[in-house]
Amino acid sequence: MKLLGPIFDGASGFIFDCDGTLLDTMNAWNALEEDLFAQVSIPFTPEQIDEVRALPIQLSAGRFFEHGIGESPEDVMEILDTALLGFYQTEAKALPGAKEFVRAAQAAGIPCTVVSSSPQRFVVAGLERNGFADAFRAIVTTEDVGMSKQDPRIYLHAVEAMGSQVESTWAFDDALYALEVMRGVGLRTCGCYDHDETGTYEQLKGAADIAIRSFEELLS
Repeated sequence: MKLLGPIFDGASGFIFDCDGTLLDTMNAWNALEEDLFAQVSIPFTPEQIDEVRALPIQLSAGRFFEHGIGESPEDVMEILDTALLGFYQTEAKALPGAKEFVRAAQAAGIPCTVVSSSPQRFVVAGLERNGFADAFRAIVTTEDVGMSKQDPRIYLHAVEAMGSQVESTWAFDDALYALEVMRGVGLRTCGCYDHDETGTYEQLKGAADIAIRSFEELLS
């Protein structure tokens, strides 16, 4: 088994985003979002788009409904479930090195959690399909705790779930806004480049303690 790089010596916990960090699912999300954004009767601003992506999924569905999508927020939720749940169950793949990195953390005795804007059912389905759902102490979703990923408390909730210490907990995310919030909480941060839409590599590098293009870079 590969080992964690020395930069993680003394780490007391790891927090992982799911989509675009652990699982290669952003193309599916982006295709669906682009379709929905194209159909809205009231355009979203770039700031509103970031907000929608960070909110619990029911609230995101409500925002799309307010902008002219569907007959109700529940209707939008059905659109999301129909389009994506099957993808997580049958097609979602782990990003290169992600499973190996999480397993290395598990072997080193470092507790791991997921913090995601996707519903629990999506996250669990994708992680189970790739064989490492059991490696996480907790899966914290915005839907379950009623907090946005723009809310610092959601990361503190994950720290508490692991029993780790904020200053020695590392957080991994592909989204620039999330890295800025996590760093503001006092977490060590790793920007995981996936798509320019969530942050260019240079932006992630500037916002986080370190930036990577693959978890394989962090294994020895």
